[in-house]
Amino acid sequence: MREVRLIDKDGKNHGIMPTEEALRIAREQGMDLVEVAPGEQPPVCRVMDYGKLRYDQKRKRAQASRGGGGELKELGLSMKISDHDLGVKIRQAEKFLEKGHKVKFNLMLRGREKSFQDSLAPQLLDRIIEMMSDRGAVDQRSSRMIGNRLFVIIAPSRSGGRKEGKTKRDQDKGENASIHSEAGPPHQGGQAAAQAGARTPSAGEEELPPETSS
Repeated sequence: MREVRLIDKDGKNHGIMPTEEALRIAREQGMDLVEVAPGEQPPVCRVMDYGKLRYDQKRKRAQASRGGGGELKELGLSMKISDHDLGVKIRQAEKFLEKGHKVKFNLMLRGREKSFQDSLAPQLLDRIIEMMSDRGAVDQRSSRMIGNRLFVIIAPSRSGGRKEGKTKRDQDKGENASIHSEAGPPHQGGQAAAQAGARTPSAGEEELPPETSS
Protein backbone atom coordinates (compact mmCIF):
# COMPACT_ATOMS: atom_id res chain seq x y z
CA MET A 1 0.00 0.00 0.00
CA ARG A 2 1.33 3.46 -0.86
CA GLU A 3 2.48 5.59 2.06
CA VAL A 4 2.65 9.35 2.55
CA ARG A 5 4.10 11.75 5.11
CA LEU A 6 1.19 13.67 6.63
CA ILE A 7 1.20 17.32 7.70
CA ASP A 8 -2.00 18.44 9.41
CA LYS A 9 -3.79 21.76 8.90
CA ASP A 10 -1.81 23.33 11.75
CA GLY A 11 1.55 22.31 10.28
CA LYS A 12 2.17 19.39 12.62
CA ASN A 13 4.12 16.48 11.12
CA HIS A 14 2.33 13.17 11.79
CA GLY A 15 5.03 11.10 10.12
CA ILE A 16 4.67 8.34 7.54
CA MET A 17 1.41 6.43 7.25
CA PRO A 18 -0.71 4.57 4.67
CA THR A 19 -2.57 6.82 2.24
CA GLU A 20 -5.96 5.50 3.38
CA GLU A 21 -5.17 6.45 6.98
CA ALA A 22 -4.16 9.98 5.88
CA LEU A 23 -7.40 10.27 3.94
CA ARG A 24 -9.39 9.17 6.99
CA ILE A 25 -7.77 11.85 9.14
CA ALA A 26 -8.48 14.53 6.52
CA ARG A 27 -12.12 13.50 6.22
CA GLU A 28 -12.62 13.48 9.98
CA GLN A 29 -11.52 17.13 9.99
CA GLY A 30 -13.80 17.98 7.07
CA MET A 31 -10.77 18.74 4.92
CA ASP A 32 -9.01 17.42 1.81
CA LEU A 33 -5.71 15.58 1.43
CA VAL A 34 -3.42 17.63 -0.83
CA GLU A 35 -0.05 16.42 -2.10
CA VAL A 36 2.43 19.26 -1.63
CA ALA A 37 5.75 17.51 -2.32
CA PRO A 38 5.25 14.68 -4.82
CA GLY A 39 8.99 14.32 -5.42
CA GLU A 40 9.74 13.23 -1.86
CA GLN A 41 9.94 9.60 -0.79
CA PRO A 42 7.31 9.09 0.43
CA PRO A 43 5.30 12.03 -0.98
CA VAL A 44 4.33 14.75 1.50
CA CYS A 45 0.59 15.45 1.86
CA ARG A 46 -1.13 18.17 3.83
CA VAL A 47 -4.63 18.42 5.28
CA MET A 48 -6.26 21.60 4.01
CA ASP A 49 -9.39 23.18 2.56
CA TYR A 50 -9.01 22.54 -1.16
CA GLY A 51 -11.89 24.87 -2.02
CA LYS A 52 -10.10 27.76 -0.32
CA LEU A 53 -6.89 26.80 -2.12
CA ARG A 54 -8.72 26.98 -5.45
CA TYR A 55 -10.16 30.39 -4.61
CA ASP A 56 -6.82 31.83 -3.51
CA GLN A 57 -5.03 30.57 -6.60
CA LYS A 58 -7.71 31.90 -8.95
CA ARG A 59 -7.54 35.29 -7.23
CA LYS A 60 -3.76 35.42 -7.56
CA ARG A 61 -4.00 34.44 -11.21
CA ALA A 62 -6.57 37.16 -11.86
CA GLN A 63 -4.36 39.73 -10.16
CA ALA A 64 -1.41 38.65 -12.27
CA SER A 65 -3.43 38.95 -15.47
CA ARG A 66 -4.53 42.47 -14.57
CA GLY A 67 -0.93 43.40 -14.12
CA GLY A 68 -0.16 42.54 -17.74
CA GLY A 69 0.49 39.32 -19.60
CA GLY A 70 -2.00 36.68 -20.64
CA GLU A 71 -4.54 34.79 -18.61
CA LEU A 72 -4.76 31.05 -18.10
CA LYS A 73 -7.72 29.69 -20.05
CA GLU A 74 -9.01 26.22 -19.13
CA LEU A 75 -10.66 23.65 -21.38
CA GLY A 76 -12.21 20.41 -20.10
CA LEU A 77 -11.91 17.07 -21.91
CA SER A 78 -13.03 13.51 -21.36
CA MET A 79 -11.67 10.17 -22.53
CA LYS A 80 -14.77 9.80 -24.73
CA ILE A 81 -14.31 13.07 -26.64
CA SER A 82 -15.09 12.78 -30.34
CA ASP A 83 -12.84 13.91 -33.19
CA HIS A 84 -15.24 16.77 -33.95
CA ASP A 85 -15.43 18.01 -30.37
CA LEU A 86 -11.67 17.79 -29.99
CA GLY A 87 -11.26 19.87 -33.12
CA VAL A 88 -13.55 22.51 -31.61
CA LYS A 89 -11.43 22.58 -28.45
CA ILE A 90 -8.22 22.88 -30.45
CA ARG A 91 -9.54 25.82 -32.51
CA GLN A 92 -10.73 27.52 -29.33
CA ALA A 93 -7.29 27.02 -27.76
CA GLU A 94 -5.59 28.46 -30.84
CA LYS A 95 -7.64 31.66 -30.51
CA PHE A 96 -6.59 31.98 -26.87
CA LEU A 97 -2.92 31.49 -27.78
CA GLU A 98 -3.12 34.09 -30.53
CA LYS A 99 -4.29 36.59 -27.88
CA GLY A 100 -1.29 35.78 -25.70
CA HIS A 101 -3.08 33.54 -23.19
CA LYS A 102 -1.93 30.17 -21.92
CA VAL A 103 -4.32 27.23 -22.31
CA LYS A 104 -4.79 24.44 -19.81
CA PHE A 105 -6.36 21.20 -21.09
CA ASN A 106 -7.92 19.29 -18.19
CA LEU A 107 -8.54 15.60 -18.92
CA MET A 108 -11.17 14.16 -16.58
CA LEU A 109 -10.97 10.46 -15.68
CA ARG A 110 -14.18 9.09 -14.21
CA GLY A 111 -14.68 5.77 -12.45
CA ARG A 112 -12.75 2.94 -14.05
CA GLU A 113 -11.21 5.37 -16.55
CA LYS A 114 -8.68 6.11 -13.81
CA SER A 115 -6.93 2.90 -14.86
CA PHE A 116 -6.00 4.74 -18.09
CA GLN A 117 -3.87 7.30 -16.22
CA ASP A 118 -0.60 5.67 -17.27
CA SER A 119 -1.60 4.57 -20.77
CA LEU A 120 -4.44 5.96 -22.89
CA ALA A 121 -4.82 9.25 -21.01
CA PRO A 122 -1.18 10.38 -21.56
CA GLN A 123 -1.53 9.33 -25.20
CA LEU A 124 -4.49 11.68 -25.58
CA LEU A 125 -2.50 14.54 -24.06
CA ASP A 126 0.41 13.70 -26.37
CA ARG A 127 -1.95 14.00 -29.35
CA ILE A 128 -3.17 17.39 -28.15
CA ILE A 129 0.41 18.60 -27.76
CA GLU A 130 1.16 17.47 -31.30
CA MET A 131 -1.91 19.22 -32.68
CA MET A 132 -0.95 22.44 -30.89
CA SER A 133 2.74 22.31 -31.80
CA ASP A 134 2.51 24.97 -34.52
CA ARG A 135 0.82 27.44 -32.13
CA GLY A 136 2.40 26.81 -28.75
CA ALA A 137 4.67 24.69 -26.57
CA VAL A 138 4.22 22.76 -23.33
CA ASP A 139 4.56 25.01 -20.29
CA GLN A 140 3.51 22.50 -17.61
CA ARG A 141 2.21 18.95 -17.58
CA SER A 142 0.97 16.77 -14.73
CA SER A 143 3.19 13.81 -13.93
CA ARG A 144 0.42 11.99 -12.09
CA MET A 145 -3.30 12.18 -11.31
CA ILE A 146 -4.46 15.37 -9.57
CA GLY A 147 -7.76 14.42 -7.98
CA ASN A 148 -9.46 12.76 -10.95
CA ARG A 149 -7.68 14.52 -13.77
CA LEU A 150 -4.49 15.00 -15.76
CA PHE A 151 -3.56 18.26 -17.44
CA VAL A 152 -1.22 19.98 -19.85
CA ILE A 153 -0.66 23.74 -20.15
CA ILE A 154 0.26 25.15 -23.56
CA ALA A 155 1.95 28.55 -23.76
CA PRO A 156 2.03 30.73 -26.90
CA SER A 157 4.97 29.88 -29.14
CA ARG A 158 7.79 32.41 -29.20
CA SER A 159 9.15 31.16 -32.51
CA GLY A 160 6.80 33.32 -34.59
CA GLY A 161 5.99 32.15 -38.10
CA ARG A 162 2.23 31.90 -37.71
CA LYS A 163 1.61 31.56 -41.43
CA GLU A 164 4.30 28.94 -41.82
CA GLY A 165 2.83 27.01 -38.93
CA LYS A 166 -0.64 27.27 -40.43
CA THR A 167 0.62 25.97 -43.77
CA LYS A 168 2.17 22.97 -42.10
CA ARG A 169 -1.04 22.38 -40.17
CA ASP A 170 -3.09 22.47 -43.35
CA GLN A 171 -0.73 20.03 -45.05
CA ASP A 172 -0.96 17.66 -42.12
CA LYS A 173 -4.67 18.20 -41.55
CA GLY A 174 -5.66 14.63 -42.23
CA GLU A 175 -3.18 13.35 -39.69
CA ASN A 176 -3.31 16.03 -37.00
CA ALA A 177 -7.04 16.62 -36.93
CA SER A 178 -7.87 13.02 -36.05
CA ILE A 179 -7.76 11.40 -32.67
CA HIS A 180 -8.68 7.92 -31.62
CA SER A 181 -11.47 7.60 -29.12
CA GLU A 182 -9.85 5.88 -26.19
CA ALA A 183 -13.09 4.84 -24.58
CA GLY A 184 -12.65 1.08 -24.86
CA PRO A 185 -13.77 -1.17 -22.01
CA PRO A 186 -12.15 0.29 -18.87
CA HIS A 187 -10.02 -2.02 -16.79
CA GLN A 188 -9.90 -2.15 -13.05
CA GLY A 189 -6.87 -0.62 -11.44
CA GLY A 190 -5.35 2.77 -10.74
CA GLN A 191 -3.57 4.07 -7.73
CA ALA A 192 -5.15 3.50 -4.35
CA ALA A 193 -5.08 7.17 -3.50
CA ALA A 194 -6.83 8.18 -6.73
CA GLN A 195 -9.53 5.52 -6.28
CA ALA A 196 -10.06 6.62 -2.70
CA GLY A 197 -10.72 10.15 -3.91
CA ALA A 198 -7.47 11.77 -2.76
CA ARG A 199 -6.83 15.21 -4.12
CA THR A 200 -3.14 15.37 -4.88
CA PRO A 201 -2.18 18.66 -6.52
CA SER A 202 1.50 19.50 -6.50
CA ALA A 203 2.49 22.74 -4.83
CA GLY A 204 4.84 23.43 -7.73
CA GLU A 205 2.08 22.99 -10.26
CA GLU A 206 -0.83 24.97 -8.72
CA GLU A 207 -3.20 22.89 -9.53
CA LEU A 208 -6.90 23.43 -9.90
CA PRO A 209 -9.76 21.24 -11.05
CA PRO A 210 -10.93 22.20 -14.53
CA GLU A 211 -13.23 25.17 -15.04
CA THR A 212 -13.96 25.21 -18.72
CA SER A 213 -13.57 28.64 -20.34
CA SER A 214 -15.85 29.50 -23.17
